[in-house]
Amino acid sequence: MSGVHIARRDCRKVARRDVRKESVDTKMNTRSRWIATVAVAVSLLLLSVGMIVAQEAETQAEAGATTASPILKVGVVDLDIISEQYQELIAQQEQLRTWAQTRTRYIDQLRNYLFLSEQNFAEIAELLQISRDKWTDAQTSREEELRQVSEQKEKRFMDLQANTGRTPAEGDEFNSLSDTYEARHADITMRATAIEREYLEKRSETQVSLVTSVREIITEVAQADKYDLVVDRGMVFYCSEHVTDLTAVVLEKLNTPPEQ
Repeated sequence: MSGVHIARRDCRKVARRDVRKESVDTKMNTRSRWIATVAVAVSLLLLSVGMIVAQEAETQAEAGATTASPILKVGVVDLDIISEQYQELIAQQEQLRTWAQTRTRYIDQLRNYLFLSEQNFAEIAELLQISRDKWTDAQTSREEELRQVSEQKEKRFMDLQANTGRTPAEGDEFNSLSDTYEARHADITMRATAIEREYLEKRSETQVSLVTSVREIITEVAQADKYDLVVDRGMVFYCSEHVTDLTAVVLEKLNTPPEQ
């Protein structure tokens, strides 16, 4: 029996390794990747605005609108600090992280039913999307029944795999079980890919929303205090003490709940 157990363990390792390669990567450093994305996106927006302002000033000077060089009122914003302390960003990151962890657990649970038929696998896949604490007694019994069916078939598969002198009938049974395993493996991979796609869509939508919010607040602060140019501190090699840091003001407005 030791050979059977080893083969069974190896089969589980193969299934786990193959599916995990294509499942949602919950270990990714979501926070650092979001911070970089938000910072770069807003920096590019601010840089574009700065280029437009500079071009307009240059055009006015060339047209002779004034004989004196225009004096720009310039401010800076530290987007790294904003990304670290913007409460809505932190909350959205946590929500998405929790969602991804839940979906990953779902994929992990499906691996316990690799030897079910297509119909039974679809049934258990739907059931596992419901929180276990909300299952009825009938659903709990059904899950246990299907899990035992899969385990029994898996054991039979291991026994046949270890038997090199299979009869023709046993060979057909082994091939049938192998086909079932491969089909369920493909089903899990497809579901994992769909979850990863959904995760990326959710993350992209959230990033766009947050970048828009940051840009709107920076624009609001700049216009209220009549700034000609506001740039990301991380994009500037040097700024004098005369340049105002607007980071704290922007953060306060971002973290202030909107009036009802």
